[in-house]
Formats: sequence, C-alpha cells, structure tokens
Amino acid sequence: MSNDSPPSVVRWAILGTGSIANDMVQILKQLPDTQVIAIGSRSAESAKRFGEKWGIPRQYPTYEQAASDPDVDVCYIATPSLRHPQDCLLAIRNGKAVLCEKSMAPDDETAKQVLDAAKAANLLFVHGVWSRFFPAMQKIREIIVSGEIGTVRSARASFCQNDGAGSCSALLETGIYCAQFLQWVLEDPKDCGNGAGPVVKGACHTLHESSKDEHVSAIIEFPDKKMGSFECSLAHCSDRSATIYGSGGTIEVPFPFWCPTKIKVTKMTGLGSQQWSEPQMHEFSLPENIESLPTENNSEYIPGFNFVNSQGLAYEAAEVNRCFREGLIESPKFSSSQCLEVMRLITEIGKYAAR
Repeated sequence: MSNDSPPSVVRWAILGTGSIANDMVQILKQLPDTQVIAIGSRSAESAKRFGEKWGIPRQYPTYEQAASDPDVDVCYIATPSLRHPQDCLLAIRNGKAVLCEKSMAPDDETAKQVLDAAKAANLLFVHGVWSRFFPAMQKIREIIVSGEIGTVRSARASFCQNDGAGSCSALLETGIYCAQFLQWVLEDPKDCGNGAGPVVKGACHTLHESSKDEHVSAIIEFPDKKMGSFECSLAHCSDRSATIYGSGGTIEVPFPFWCPTKIKVTKMTGLGSQQWSEPQMHEFSLPENIESLPTENNSEYIPGFNFVNSQGLAYEAAEVNRCFREGLIESPKFSSSQCLEVMRLITEIGKYAAR
C-alpha cells in the first residue's frame, strides 16, 4: 500500500487462470469501487488469453510480476493448491493484502507460517473458506444462540463428489468445508484459540494409488461434550448436506451446505421426541445484481460460472474490500485463530487416519 489511508477503490491482481479464477473475476468486476488491474500466470500466453477474455489491462507472464505491481492492493491466490503457501508469501513480501483460495496450506504448521508472515507485515490475510460469509451461516448461528432447538449436542456434514481422486487430498479439497462447518456450529467463535479446543477422537481413510487420501471419515469432540462427525471423498457421491442436532430439534442444511441458501428448522418434543413441529424454512437469495458476464473479447459469449452458487463469492470479496478499507489484518467472520484451528483439525485427522 502506498499510503496510510487505503483508497476507496480497491485494486486487485489475480494469480492463476483456472476455473475458480474465471468465476472470481466476474464477481470482482461487478463489485462497487473494485478494479481488477492485473493477471499473473505461468506463461505469457495464458496471461494474455485470460486478460483479453476479461478485460484485465496488465497481463504478466509470472506470478511474481503481478504480485509486485505497485498499484495492486490485494492479491487473489488462485494458483494450483500446492503453490498456495509460496504464492501467499510472495504477495506478502510485496506488501499486498491476500485472499487465498482453500486450502491455504497442506498442514497447520505451514498455515501458521503464512499467517505469522501476514501479521508481522501488518497485512490483511483472508483464507477463502467462503462458507463463512454467507448470510445463511449467520442465521444458523443466530438460531443456535437463541436456543430455538434447545442445547446443541452434535452435528454432521458430508461432502463427497466423484471428481478429483488422486489429484489432490479429499481432506484438503472438501473435508476443510466439513471441518469449518462443525467448528462454526459446535464452538463459540469467541472461544476459538482461548482454551480447550476440539479434539480428534477417530478417523479412517482410504488412499488412492497416488498415495493421496480419497475418502475420509472423522469424529471430533468439541468443548461442552459436543460431538461432530464428517465424511469427505473425491471418489464417490453424497447428498453434500449437513445437520445440527439439539435437545429440542434440528437444523438441516441441504445441498450445497458449504455455500448455503436454504436451512430447515424442525422442533421435536414429547415422549421419545416424537412430536415434530411444522418445519420452518429460511431461504436466502444470492447477491443481487451479480450475474455471469459476457467476455470482453466476444460480447455474445457468456461462459457462465463453473461452480454452484459462485455468485456468493461476492460475500467473501466484499468482506475483503471492507477489511482492506478499514485497515484490518483479518476478518472477524473467519479470524486467523479460527482458520488455524480448522487447519489443525485437518492435519490431526490426517495423522490419526494414517496410524
């Protein structure tokens, strides 16, 4: 940043030209007082192709050139996941705020190195676990705190898809969404990092021939005798839903639970909890005025979004803009301590399953 008062217009560089970068650039181009001024890739051809497609003026053949552009405020790290730590550190060394796609690191130790570097440089860092920024997630916490379903005692999440087995870790690709969900609903965010945290009580996995986990199940004990469980996979499908269980009812979050727009609350009372109330539905629209855009080099071609509810990336990006403008170095919606705890859980689950 060139001065002590960040400008109202936040200027972004995107590092990486894959599917998620194609979705995020469409979001950023529609946010107020936001500009995408640079794209960095591993080749001049790829940078030129992406830049011309989306109207990005500065097209760099290396990530380092994009990260070192003096006019850039925020770097969005959308490079191949194994590069995330080094590219985050590259951006930090160049004085840039960072939004990093999940997973930000392969383990908690590496994640801590990145978080510590951002803190030491007094720079904003946000781990792109976009679930945390959806209004439905805030509503879930409101319902839990209100006592509407009694005392919450357990929760479960399932994120299994038949896509990607062997190319990456299921724990890091989809398990991270399960772990962060359990943390959100079973632990008071204010207590994260301030006392006894969740403990991994069990885990098992199956490995792809590449030696990467392709299917993982885990059990986690949270403070106050709360239990969480999840299953993740890149080798088979599940309904990709989540449920919270209380002493007086349940909260169901249907597909896609990691970027939710619907929740169902059902109260249960009486003998054997057999008297069920009429379920109460809560529905949330995706951000208004966010749509898939035509490309800049062919106005008749609208490629659309690659992922379900990608319009919701606007919640995450808008939060990064807000935090940057206010001079924050982390988002209260997904703090560094919460981020590090999720990464610790993922790391410990992997170690437990490998016993």
